[in-house]
Amino acid sequence: MTPAHLPESALDDLADLDLEHWTARYAESAAAARTALRPFVLVRVGGERFAVNLDDLDEVACVTTGIALPHVNPLILGLANIRGELLPLLDTAAILGVAAGYRLGTANRTLVVRDQRGRRAGLPVDGVESVEELDPDLFQTLTSGESTDLVWRNGLAEHRGRALARLDLTPLRAGSFSHF
Repeated sequence: MTPAHLPESALDDLADLDLEHWTARYAESAAAARTALRPFVLVRVGGERFAVNLDDLDEVACVTTGIALPHVNPLILGLANIRGELLPLLDTAAILGVAAGYRLGTANRTLVVRDQRGRRAGLPVDGVESVEELDPDLFQTLTSGESTDLVWRNGLAEHRGRALARLDLTPLRAGSFSHF
C-alpha cells in the first residue's frame, strides 16, 4: 500500500535511488580500501621476516658471485656485477643487527636501492617470500632508528602467524651509504 500523496512510480524511483546510493557508497569504501594497500616485498634475513615497500626498491636481483673487499668498512661485503654495473653489497644482517652468515647463491636475492644521486647499492637477503599488497596501518609504529642507521625498523605486525618488521630505507635512499 502506498501513501496517498505519493504515486507508486515515485516509490519505485526512491527504491532505485536508495540502491544506487548504497552501491556508490560501497564502491567508494572498497576503492578507498584498495588505495590504502601498498605493495611490499617480504624477505628473510637470518631467520627474521621483513617487509620492504616495493616503491623503495630499484629492483630485486639474483646475485650469485661477488668480489670481497678486505680492509674496508665492515658494513660492506664487497662488490657485485649486475648487468655490467658494479654495486657495493652492504651487510644487511649487520645493518639490521641480525645474526646471519650470508652467502651469495641462487637461492638468495639482493634488494637494489637507488639513492637521490642515482647511485645504487645492494642489500643481500636470504630469500624473498612474496610480494604482497599490505595496508601500512597493519604495522604498529616503532620509533625511528638512530640518525646514523642506514635502514630503520619502523613497524611491527603479525602476518600469517609470525612477526613481520617493516623496514624504512629512507636514509639509504638519501645517500647515507656514500661515505663508505
